[in-house]
Amino acid sequence: MNILWQSKTATVAEAFRVGPDQIPMNGGNAYDVQAAIALKNHFSIAIDPVTIRGKENVLAYWWKMSRHKAKADLLILEPFPIVYGRRLPGQRSIAMIHHIDPVIRSSSRYHRWYFDRLIRRTKSCDCVVTVSRYWQDYFITQGCNKVEVIYNAFDPEPYRTPGFDARAFRVRHGLPEDKPLVYIGNAIREKGVYEVSEALKDQPYHLVMTGAANRAGDLPVQYLKLNRQDYRGLLRASDVVIAYSRMIEGWNRIAHEALLSGTPVVGSGTGGMHELLENAGQPEVQSPEELVAAVETVLKDRRTYAEKGYDYIRQFDLAYFERRWKVVVDQVMQGG
Repeated sequence: MNILWQSKTATVAEAFRVGPDQIPMNGGNAYDVQAAIALKNHFSIAIDPVTIRGKENVLAYWWKMSRHKAKADLLILEPFPIVYGRRLPGQRSIAMIHHIDPVIRSSSRYHRWYFDRLIRRTKSCDCVVTVSRYWQDYFITQGCNKVEVIYNAFDPEPYRTPGFDARAFRVRHGLPEDKPLVYIGNAIREKGVYEVSEALKDQPYHLVMTGAANRAGDLPVQYLKLNRQDYRGLLRASDVVIAYSRMIEGWNRIAHEALLSGTPVVGSGTGGMHELLENAGQPEVQSPEELVAAVETVLKDRRTYAEKGYDYIRQFDLAYFERRWKVVVDQVMQGG
């Protein structure tokens, strides 16, 4: 059996070729590459080169996709190929959708059309794979008959290596040693860094944010651009991680990785993040005004929160991920 993974993103194809740790990616792309690699252990799978969107405009891409007859037993489709692509008669298909952003959906007539078409065409797929029960429930209410949850997963070993020196990490990156270190996530407005900075500005903490670019440069918060190894080091060196996303999250990989590192999390719980925080026993806040008390509570009993979080999240390792994806693919190909 052969599988084609259809993505519009060249990063997905390149990371599948050279390995996911070699190329910076957002969380959705990293998940998709990891899934394709997991399936490679059991099936013949490739990233469909035709569905990659280059510099062509939407109409040119749509024209290209309308003529594309992907020859595969199974297509696994990300949103853009779902909207603009085609499937051959009798061809099995899995839709891979992490979340839908209602803000973007309502931002223009085009985006309303795009997301309406996405939902309509997703319903004709044999299965939808998503990353939390929140979105499973959503797609079921939209009329999708088979919706499977496959959670984000990581190899736990790089997050728990012995001998990590948090003090040396702080010194190397210019982080103070005399204040609790609070990592507030990606330096982008949608991730809530402005609300967090304002809420904690008078507290005795050192805040830090990261990302491929600093899109919140007007904040009085230290910004670091880190490679994967140092990013994991930051998670371990932090006393608490705040995931105050304003987006309707699919899951939340930063919170997941923090818990895997033994660092407790305070989060907004939007979308699928609520399931993560609730099951991991981490505080959830509904407004910025609750952040001060929540961080204080965690810091007073940090070990308990860290242990509860790790005990829950450690089940989502690469063996789990590979097993679940294989089961779903087998079920779809058997007509289940």
